Amino acid sequence: MLVVKSVPRAVRSKSFFAALSVLLMIAATLFGANVASGDEVWHQSYPRGSASEACVAQPGETPWQASWGTDSSWKPSWALWANEGQGGWVCDRSITWARTPVAAGSSSTVTYAIGDTGPGGGLVFRISGGLTYEMAPKTWSGGIEDPTDVWCSNVSTELSGTFGTAIGTGAQNTALMDVGCMTGAGVEAANHAGGGLTDWFLPSQNELNEMFSYQGLIVDTATYGFDGTYWSSSQSDANDAWDQAFESGNQFETVKSTTLRVRPVRAF
Repeated sequence: MLVVKSVPRAVRSKSFFAALSVLLMIAATLFGANVASGDEVWHQSYPRGSASEACVAQPGETPWQASWGTDSSWKPSWALWANEGQGGWVCDRSITWARTPVAAGSSSTVTYAIGDTGPGGGLVFRISGGLTYEMAPKTWSGGIEDPTDVWCSNVSTELSGTFGTAIGTGAQNTALMDVGCMTGAGVEAANHAGGGLTDWFLPSQNELNEMFSYQGLIVDTATYGFDGTYWSSSQSDANDAWDQAFESGNQFETVKSTTLRVRPVRAF
């Protein structure tokens, strides 16, 4: 008799699955850190004649069993369910089914952690106030480093609207820049569509500082590292906007016509 959790896949060999009788599912989190949250661990068993009988592949388990991962080999053990509850020798195996990857933009079914890859293909660097922030990779514009640009094509005009510096204001700042500027850092960030998403923006002064604070924790600096001074979306006055030097962490009010680096972020 084979004991197995039923699997919703193609029809399998009747000789191998004729005696399906027990269903069992155990949450992967009970089995240690090698199994991701959301995975499932399934168990299969079949009786064997003695403790010395070899555990072998069963008729019909190939080729579909190949998709069950690398830990699919049968191993000897003792089970209480064998011999009508009297116990006996069996062969069994545990199979980890990985959770289905979530399509880009489908963040509602996933809980993200700092350092994860977000639904837009960026690096999650802050989770606060019910929002998760991800930064684009430095290759987001097609080059090997973040591009440089002026803050706004209207370099000596104070843009209309209320510009914020706080965390949570970058998206609104960028929307105002997208309307008031023909070109520039805000327009570039707003036009980014990483992960097929269109809600990217230029970070506010404090959002940019969060990115600076997190940079020392970035593992993949070749993809997400910073180089130089970056624009924020926080307008200071008609002539200036806030930026941040990522070597020192210093923030400055800089003339909008200055060419600095640009890195989009998004919040979801």
